[in-house]
Amino acid sequence: MSKMFQKVDIIKVKGTPQHTKDLVAIDAKMELLVNGKILGKFYLSPENLEDFALGYLLDERYINSLDEDEDIEITIESDRIKINLKKSKIRNMDEVSCYDGWIHHDQSIPLVNSNLKVGKDLIMDSYQRLIEEAKVWSQTGGTHVAALVGEGKFIVREDVSRHVAVDKVIGAGLKEGIDFSQSFIVCSGRIPPDRVVKLANVGIPIMVTKAAPTIEGLKIGENAGITLIGFLRNGRFNIYTHPQRIML
Repeated sequence: MSKMFQKVDIIKVKGTPQHTKDLVAIDAKMELLVNGKILGKFYLSPENLEDFALGYLLDERYINSLDEDEDIEITIESDRIKINLKKSKIRNMDEVSCYDGWIHHDQSIPLVNSNLKVGKDLIMDSYQRLIEEAKVWSQTGGTHVAALVGEGKFIVREDVSRHVAVDKVIGAGLKEGIDFSQSFIVCSGRIPPDRVVKLANVGIPIMVTKAAPTIEGLKIGENAGITLIGFLRNGRFNIYTHPQRIML
């Protein structure tokens, strides 16, 4: 049985009610502990948890890199992820973060420095591939999906949380050694500020989604030098910030 979904008994009403089974996405409550201290509490899909842990530590600026991976020890338990880090690698652990009501410590937003340019056909093709590879979403309709596209790679991760889907794909890209400044993210879900901050913190210059942005999300994208694209559907999309990266 997959860690991402399970079968449940339902009554399907379409004309005559019918007893049947359906696949439902699994969400699990997990604690993230670093050196014995709770760093965050999350509802997420219990798969690719090492990718999540590494991505979250990087895109929330608790660590700077993975250049000494032997000094990062990750243990996965049923309800928690334990990470042991050298004290010198930790930036700030004064505040607990949570995706059920965003808590985020104040921080300066880095400026993304990237010369990446992407053609509109690649954007459209990447989103289509994202949908095709969203296997759990296609079976349950209950997950978000994100892909990191760059340097010839297309890395996909799914999660019940749109934030964690981005964390996971960033963590996977970190392990692959991808140059984030030469890649972009295509994903499901809105463009809120806390998602855009993650891209700024790792230097990803473009985010593409089918959904809408928020005003605060656009402000951070503009200030951080990130190209934000939304409402991608039926061969069209809206460019909200820094359009110079998109070859039309």
